[in-house]
Amino acid sequence: MINIKGGIVFGYERINTEKEKIYCITNNTHTVGIGATRSGKTRCVVLQSIGTLGLAGESMVITDPKGELYDYTSDFLRAKDYDIKVLNFKETKKSDKYNFLQPVIDAINKDDIQDAVDKTWDITESLMPDNDKGEPIWKNGEAAIIASAIMCVVYENKNYYKYQNLANVSQFITEMSINRKDERGNFYVYFERLREYLKEKSSDNPAIALLSISEVAHPKTRSSFYTSALTTLRLFSNININSITSDTNISLKDIARNKTALYIILPDEKTTYYSIASLFIHQLYISLVAQADRMGGSLGKRVNFILDEFGNFTKVPNMDTKLTVAGSRNIRFNLFLQSFKQLDEKYGKELSSIIRYNCENWLYIQTDDVETLDELSKRLGKYTTTSYSLSNNSNGGTLNLNTSSGSSVQLIGRELLTADEIKRIKRPYLLYLSRGLPAVMNCPDISLWNFNDLFSMGDEEHNRRLRFMKGLQMQSKIKVVKKVVYWDKIIYLLQEYKLENEIKSLNDYIKELNELVRQGETKAMQAVMQIKLQLNVKKSQLEDVRFKISEIEKEDENERNNENE
Repeated sequence: MINIKGGIVFGYERINTEKEKIYCITNNTHTVGIGATRSGKTRCVVLQSIGTLGLAGESMVITDPKGELYDYTSDFLRAKDYDIKVLNFKETKKSDKYNFLQPVIDAINKDDIQDAVDKTWDITESLMPDNDKGEPIWKNGEAAIIASAIMCVVYENKNYYKYQNLANVSQFITEMSINRKDERGNFYVYFERLREYLKEKSSDNPAIALLSISEVAHPKTRSSFYTSALTTLRLFSNININSITSDTNISLKDIARNKTALYIILPDEKTTYYSIASLFIHQLYISLVAQADRMGGSLGKRVNFILDEFGNFTKVPNMDTKLTVAGSRNIRFNLFLQSFKQLDEKYGKELSSIIRYNCENWLYIQTDDVETLDELSKRLGKYTTTSYSLSNNSNGGTLNLNTSSGSSVQLIGRELLTADEIKRIKRPYLLYLSRGLPAVMNCPDISLWNFNDLFSMGDEEHNRRLRFMKGLQMQSKIKVVKKVVYWDKIIYLLQEYKLENEIKSLNDYIKELNELVRQGETKAMQAVMQIKLQLNVKKSQLEDVRFKISEIEKEDENERNNENE
């Protein structure tokens, strides 16, 4: 058994053929690693770091562009009694499942409405694109639509989990915002009637208050809210995505209780799904902090986020605050970027600076970004060195022997390493900066480490075959993609509500006309007959709608009974 503590690796010494000395960060501090594409950060740092954490028995959440980290390390961790979970956005049929509405569902099931509302806003904030340049009304209106839709879908389906997912939230907004015509030819959308329906039929639903936020806007403005909300939720209308986000077999609580390695596999050729990864990280962090608070302020088992290609993620809410708080909760963030410029573009200069300086440890592997190199040089600081200067003076022509010379010595400040000198650092070396003295460390390719054997890795062709065989193993775990069941019942309920009100209005109108008939108004008699014809049509429509509602309820009830057996 190799006796080491787990952490991000930054150095290596070979002692003999069997033993090696590993330098890694073992304290509760965060790390930012700088490595451009194909700089070797995976094979020189990330794989070895997963290995040390695995030997130490610490939990890990690993973002894995391409899926190679899973292929190389999952068997090793499984042999160490790790619970292996995979959110696979590259091949969703091979993925575990996580319902992003689960925190709201759990709160509703506990009758903790305020917590459910808070969790709803957490999800909404994570989903919303970051745009601080526009008027607040647009962002606030869209957020209100998404939040109220989430609450409607969850709260109105307390007993029907199959409807409680973001795919249904997207479908719900679509159905609620379709323009329809009433008998007078006036356009309306169901959202405009939903609040009145809920007030009468489900008065305790917290969605009522959430809907009120958007309804202060002009109807034409509200239509833009619906469009923006659907754009934000567009990923969840993808059948592959909603198949892995409509159910849950990943417990956020277990990640801090048991040895767990959770891989988030993302396509490396596009950044489409990075927003979902950001949402998951946000939700997991909130869950971990809540657990830590219940355990006296710190998790019993340390959880490490190893976030490769973090610069491609959409903005993680309150990332600066997360880094400030996480260390004391026994949570570590390890962010791998191509350059600091990526952070600046996502978070802005001010927040970006806070994020990277909340990371006590900086690892430089390679980058061509001038601003990043300058900042690294600046953090290294200066040292005092001696500067020599020589002078030579002569009077007259070249044959004049009357010459004098002198020299001077002065102390000057000089960068410990200039930006150009940092750029010249090449593999197998990396630059390590922390609050102590900086160091240029030897951190070679994994082929020289014992981890190469522990992970059953070899040369390039061997690794290709290893990944191929891993893919075949995963084929046996392919899950059937279930079609999402949409919550159509709400449409019929609103139609029922609308028809009931119309029938009531027609009956009231007939009463008024009958009074005129008793007074001898002949035209009133004709009007009564016409209204009764309309009334019969409405009653027939109401019967059809109620029949559809009853059929859906029977099907839901049968399915629920089958699940309970």
